Amino acid sequence: SGSFKVNFTDSLSLLAGFSNTIKRATYANLSGVWSVNDINKTVTSPNPNLKPETSRNYAARLAYYFEPVGQLSVSLFQNNVRNLHLSNTLTSTEFGNTDPDYVDYLFVTTDNSSQHVQIRGMEFEYSQSLSFLPQPFKRLSVRAAYTRNYAEVITPNLTPHAVSSGLNYSYGRFGANVNWTWAHDVPLTNTGLSYRRHRANLDAGLTWRLTNHLSFSANARNLTNSPYINMQWVAPSAPVWTRNETTGVSWTFAVKGTY
Repeated sequence: SGSFKVNFTDSLSLLAGFSNTIKRATYANLSGVWSVNDINKTVTSPNPNLKPETSRNYAARLAYYFEPVGQLSVSLFQNNVRNLHLSNTLTSTEFGNTDPDYVDYLFVTTDNSSQHVQIRGMEFEYSQSLSFLPQPFKRLSVRAAYTRNYAEVITPNLTPHAVSSGLNYSYGRFGANVNWTWAHDVPLTNTGLSYRRHRANLDAGLTWRLTNHLSFSANARNLTNSPYINMQWVAPSAPVWTRNETTGVSWTFAVKGTY
């Protein structure tokens, strides 16, 4: 890998880089036993012949910095991937199943793409300290970002559109933050027939420095109790639910000491 940075002015800079990477298959995708779902009539099977992915990655970021403690930036990336891991859904015959108990089941396994796949993305980002506001609001800072990703083939778990934003506040020994994210429909297989529905998530946290060596923190995840919903296209009908999971709000409390 390698990178370089150019400062056009004190406020404008360009960072560009290149890397060559490898991603090995997980043990779950390589070996193990079949996972059978008798309700949906699917069998998830490992693939011992799965090859690792190799990728040539290019990235560039143009950033503009301004007072007070703010920045606007745009980032671009491109990955040229060989042997991309793709989730594949096959009929019993296509999979080569010989077990009569699963003759009418669908088989889900991970294969390598037969061609080189190009994945591209971009991100627009803004962040700024609001120190120009009067007390007690001058300790606020805000951030927001929009991300767009796309590939030459349908790529499982690649989010096409995502938006995130956050608000941070600190005053003396006290700190707090609120973070909101939204993700568009995400394909779960390379056919695009199964996908996770768009979802928004709200998190929050606070910290309180009790002494110079002791602090307390509390964090809440998924404050709006947003569910995880998977959908399946069943032509010619509209898509139907295959999973609707509600996890509730997750709370974490911690006391930290430094010495």
